[in-house]
Amino acid sequence: MVKRWWKIISLLLLMGCESPHIATDEVLRIGLFAPYASLDPIYARDQVSVWLVQQLFQGLVTYDSAMHIIPAAAKGWEVSADGRVYRFFLRQELTYVKHLDRHLRADDVVYSWHRLASPRLASPGGYLFRGIIAGWEDYQKGKAPAIWGIRALNDSTLEVELEKPYAPFLHLLTLPYAAIVLPEAAESLGRDFGKAPVGLGPFYLLYEEKDRLLIFKRDSGMPKKLMFRWFSNRLWAWEALKNGEIDAFEGTDRALEHLIGRDQSWGGEIRRISTAQLGTEYLGMNMRPNSPFADRRVRCALRTVISRLLLKQALGLDCTPAYSFIPPMLLSGSLRRASLDTFSDAILRLRSEKITLYAPPAFRELCEYIQTALAQEGISIRVEYLLGPSLRERLARGDIHLWKASWLADFPEGENFLVLFESSQHAPRGPNTTHFSSSEMDSLITLARRTIADSTRRRLYAQAEAILARECPVIPLYHAHGVWFLRKRVRNFPISPLSVWLPLERVRFYSDDSKED
Repeated sequence: MVKRWWKIISLLLLMGCESPHIATDEVLRIGLFAPYASLDPIYARDQVSVWLVQQLFQGLVTYDSAMHIIPAAAKGWEVSADGRVYRFFLRQELTYVKHLDRHLRADDVVYSWHRLASPRLASPGGYLFRGIIAGWEDYQKGKAPAIWGIRALNDSTLEVELEKPYAPFLHLLTLPYAAIVLPEAAESLGRDFGKAPVGLGPFYLLYEEKDRLLIFKRDSGMPKKLMFRWFSNRLWAWEALKNGEIDAFEGTDRALEHLIGRDQSWGGEIRRISTAQLGTEYLGMNMRPNSPFADRRVRCALRTVISRLLLKQALGLDCTPAYSFIPPMLLSGSLRRASLDTFSDAILRLRSEKITLYAPPAFRELCEYIQTALAQEGISIRVEYLLGPSLRERLARGDIHLWKASWLADFPEGENFLVLFESSQHAPRGPNTTHFSSSEMDSLITLARRTIADSTRRRLYAQAEAILARECPVIPLYHAHGVWFLRKRVRNFPISPLSVWLPLERVRFYSDDSKED
């Protein structure tokens, strides 16, 4: 008991002796639900880890509110005429948090990216620049002592040479995997770097109670602290939001929607913001020869039947129905849906197949609705629920034929979605779990990566989407909306179509909740 009270007293001191029920203009308090993997950027593979790491580290570039690339640790850059060599000019006035005598150097970027590529550290993002930065793969395979395509020309200039032109390259540099770390700290701590992370800020770690409470601090600017508090469900977070114990949380569910539908008193204190996200909820189908979905007509028949279901209305989803795998905002042109009658013979085959749909437990309601709706078409499926690691393992082995999956964009480019259908990315080496192969698709992806003009790339992505509609390796279900609940005192909160983008250093507060943005 004494130990517990001492922890509470210590926490109050860290928070500046504020009561959890009193909002201040120094602390932004966020409710979270999912666990995080690490505060080390090279292990930030899940959404919550990405959100947290963004507050502690910087990369060379970042996004503005319109999702345009802008300078961050680099104050500017040049690109060679052939699109293969990037030269970055660094902000040497930048210093590392809690190490104000240590200024940013180009060698720090070289070290950080070698750390990402290191086979010894086994980062899940080690693939990021494979096949893109010259020498990356040779270094990973032990064929070279260093990545020769990354060079520090001097303390303030970094040069990066690509194997071939890659139009979305700057977008990759916004990912936490490419963040810059303090080499001395990372080298001394090794795999424990996430327990005492040191980056270019703006915040640093002040207090950590894994998956319960995190506090980040900054030495200048507002908000002065970020507090992340974990809840077991959104109903508890809702009560904390109403009581002024937290300022924001993300996401909704049926139980919460039912509650707030009955209680309209919250509108005076809380805002609900819903934004279409660059992501797709879908069903994947195994196209290997031993799968019932090796037959294109069977795949297309199932896609056509499911595309007629009114998922948004039936399940009360906050979403946009998906008629394409790539979100429409990344495409140019119109999309055409197939007629059910076209695949009537394949429907008969589906009725005779024994099909199992594998899915995470969080999608139980969705899967049960699909199961019931297909039964009315005479198509019988059973549903088996697997936790994320088990499902990923089965997908890597390729021994399941139909599964529920989600794909969220890391950056606002259609190429983000097409990598799932690239022949060189077959699982377990890459994310192509359907084992889709098409030389036509591969050529379009290659051409898009070399095409600088955004409008032309979007037309190429639309052509690639037409191939997916014809071959049906996946069944797009819907594009989920990102929902945030915010107390009205919160302003400048970073809402965007990119769900992983959440820089919080510019959030501000107003004591008058009636004040407009």
